[in-house]
Amino acid sequence: MDVAFGVALGSSTQIALFCLPAMVLLGIPFGQPLDLLVGVFEVGVLFLAQLLVMQVVQDGSTNWLEGVMLIIAYLVICAAYFV
Repeated sequence: MDVAFGVALGSSTQIALFCLPAMVLLGIPFGQPLDLLVGVFEVGVLFLAQLLVMQVVQDGSTNWLEGVMLIIAYLVICAAYFV
């Protein structure tokens, strides 16, 4: 559990600190303006997803029901962005 959590946290940190700013800077020469402005809906979804994941990994062990709960939360987030 610790290794999986460390890999997931490390990967998301690398994306947030390197790839997003790099894409913004690479968009300038191509004439494609990119910004990092995020709306209220996206911030709310991210906050609720973070609360759910924190609740699942807080005790240090998981079971199949928590995994199903995370998958369903992912599908609900996908449906919300689609609509």
